[in-house]
Amino acid sequence: MSAVNWDQIREWDEKYVFHVLATKDEYHSLPVESAEGCYVTLADGRRIFDFANQLVCVNMGHRHPRIQKAIREALDKFGYVWEGMTTEYRSRAAKLIMEDMGVGSWAGRIRFLATGTEAVETMVLMAKLFTGRRNIVTRSYDYHGWTNALSGANGVRGYRSSLASGGGRPSIRDVPDAPSPNYHYAPAPQCYRCPIGHTYPNCKDKSGTLACVKATEHLIQVIGIETVAGFLTEPAQGAGMIHPPKEYFPQIREMTRRLGILWLDDEVMTGFGRLGEWFGYEVYDVTPDIMSVAKGLVSSAVPASGVVLSKEVAAFFDHWRFSTMSTFGSHPLAMAAVAANLQAMLEENILERVRKLGAHLGTRLQELEARHPSVGLVSGRGLMWAVELVKNKQTREPFVTVDRYSIYAKTEAVPASQVVGRIAFEEGVAVGAFLPNSIRLATAFIATEADIDFGIRAMDKGLTELDKQCE
Repeated sequence: MSAVNWDQIREWDEKYVFHVLATKDEYHSLPVESAEGCYVTLADGRRIFDFANQLVCVNMGHRHPRIQKAIREALDKFGYVWEGMTTEYRSRAAKLIMEDMGVGSWAGRIRFLATGTEAVETMVLMAKLFTGRRNIVTRSYDYHGWTNALSGANGVRGYRSSLASGGGRPSIRDVPDAPSPNYHYAPAPQCYRCPIGHTYPNCKDKSGTLACVKATEHLIQVIGIETVAGFLTEPAQGAGMIHPPKEYFPQIREMTRRLGILWLDDEVMTGFGRLGEWFGYEVYDVTPDIMSVAKGLVSSAVPASGVVLSKEVAAFFDHWRFSTMSTFGSHPLAMAAVAANLQAMLEENILERVRKLGAHLGTRLQELEARHPSVGLVSGRGLMWAVELVKNKQTREPFVTVDRYSIYAKTEAVPASQVVGRIAFEEGVAVGAFLPNSIRLATAFIATEADIDFGIRAMDKGLTELDKQCE
């Protein structure tokens, strides 16, 4: 095989490819030669520890041998069949989720699709059809997808499929008809810097109900309960980087049941072990009405997603023809990869591993929090953690005042950029940053404590430089 001309690759990439999250002037091609386990090898030979897990999506690591083998075997049997036909792979994948992972205790059926956005879009569509209602309540700082219809569901303003300026005074150009008038935003359960001015745990009323839960019910009552199809949430906010207090979801679930609206659970990022349970709802001992999954479903080896329906919702749709088709939904290669991925998770006792590694990562991050004035808070569970960067630890003042009401910008004035750039290019560690004052940490489940310690040492160096800007 001839050697790759990486200079030519960069030229074609910068000349012809449409790039996201960067203007033409900001974009710099970063060619990747290969990826394996929890490391990515760049074209120049540098090996980078993937402490971002890409988009928190390669749960079982890059090029897991069992998944690769299943895809190769499926290639020898299939090119393509549409979702109206049955393959052994799809049936096996469904059985693994419903029986072996216990989802069938509350759920009746799963539909397989291609992407997380498609899954959430379908979940919202099904909720509206089931209830005959038009409105969806979601939360500030949530992220649910990028299509024109779903962009209105995103409570992180800069990620409503918008355009953000690359230089000068920051500005955002929203999609003209977004947010949709049928999406409504309840306050996020952000206890560190409460968006409605409370202080946890003193925010509870006499019955113990959280202020943000009361505000959510108030919003639903104002809109009109009979018009609300569902409450759409993430168990942990992936783009918003917020983990709720323990009381939040039990109270939300009691509220949705009492009001007779559906809980739409977006598990695209948290599903399949990310939080130390198979699904995020299990952390809070509740169950949803409809759940969307992707990413960890197949460890992002190929595109695959799904929508899981409760027994009640599934029984309703059993009596109708749902007139939609997904060209790549239930693709046999994807279904082979899904089945292999889930079987590997079960056989490798992955939940125990995530819990152990997550506890280690949490301890190391708490050490950074105690040592660095620029770290206001670390929060997380399993292998999904967030670091809140602050200018003043006592007042909790962020470096960038617009914080979660803006979009991440790759400039030296943004603290997340400084830490990300320094540790990526000087220390060989990639972390996630989609907000100006926050860093997201995740890794593949096959990482070791030594890998995590390597990433923490790099974070330590980056934060030490940022500390110099604190008050």
